[in-house]
Amino acid sequence: MTDLPLLKRYRFWAGSIAALASAITFALNVVFSRVAYDYGANIHALNLIRTATFLCCLAAVVFMTGSRVKMPTTEMLRCLFLGLLLCAEMYLLLASILFIPVALAILVFYAYPLMIALWACGTRKSPFSVMMFAAMALAFCGLVIALTGDDLLSVGWQGQAGIGLAAFAGVCLATLLVLSEKVLEKQNINVMMFYMLLSATGTVLVISVAVLELHWPESSKGWLALTGSAGFYVAATFLLFRAVDLVGSLQTAIIDNTSPIWAMILGVIVLGQWLNARQVTGAVITVVAVMLLQWLRRPKPV
Repeated sequence: MTDLPLLKRYRFWAGSIAALASAITFALNVVFSRVAYDYGANIHALNLIRTATFLCCLAAVVFMTGSRVKMPTTEMLRCLFLGLLLCAEMYLLLASILFIPVALAILVFYAYPLMIALWACGTRKSPFSVMMFAAMALAFCGLVIALTGDDLLSVGWQGQAGIGLAAFAGVCLATLLVLSEKVLEKQNINVMMFYMLLSATGTVLVISVAVLELHWPESSKGWLALTGSAGFYVAATFLLFRAVDLVGSLQTAIIDNTSPIWAMILGVIVLGQWLNARQVTGAVITVVAVMLLQWLRRPKPV
């Protein structure tokens, strides 16, 4: 007979570790992307490489595991719709930085864990107390301190469009995680992601060929950075949905909230972009708040 409390604790900690690994590898993807941009690549080329690489990896996994790809039409359409949400999130966030600074766009975008928390609280899909919501708000305040300064908060009237785009990108990601959690109740995670990336890759390919201009790296170092960025993006996204499969969208979003902090820390290590006192303070607040949430949401002994 299976020890259900033990299994629940295992899933909680395994999913939490997967979410943390996703946050760190996504931050590595951001750092390598910055290097790829410096050597001539643009975001459109990067998005195409990311989705195409991920699709090939998933096709190989599905083939090697012998997973049954066929599914009911309704479920397949849901998976394809997840791919459209993934594309919308990527391009809306890209569009937002045309109007507002990157740090402010990331800050607005990473309000998405609070969106999921409000959804969970409103639908009562997950136990969530006032103390937990306060800790999430504290984590977001840490991001505010770390990512903003006086110059970033004065965006003018044009900045409203950028903030709206970044917020909508956050809504897309929140919706993606919530809907994927429901799909994973019935479908294998690899098959779900295969159809999702099939849709995403097709969409990015059409956009890239018909609308946008692709710029590729101009040196071997640039291609190495582009390859590293794509690899870390694939790992981060796979771990993100593995975490959703294990612990749900809310717990995953809580830990993923640390991704901008990891990006700043890795920026110091890889790019030599040193942090100031405000950034360190904000990072500490965010990490402490997420640790508090982990303690509050840990499985209780029966």
